[in-house]
Amino acid sequence: MRVLMADDHDLLRDTLIAFLSAEEGIELGSAASYDEAVQRIEADAPYNLILLDYKMPGMNGLEGLEKALSMKGGQRVALISGQ
Repeated sequence: MRVLMADDHDLLRDTLIAFLSAEEGIELGSAASYDEAVQRIEADAPYNLILLDYKMPGMNGLEGLEKALSMKGGQRVALISGQ
């Protein structure tokens, strides 16, 4: 399973990556902004799940979610937020 973790808070992003990397069979990518996440989605092999911070720079709320869902023929996307 390939998972992209996109969050602008380094501590949260790194903690979730460390937690998920302990599981077998999970390949992880990370992004610190929405624009970086979009670049990773376009350039990398397809992800099975994308975790997006609802309030990270460039996200624009549900507009960013809709864009992420429509990229590369559709993605499984979950929103996360610490607020």
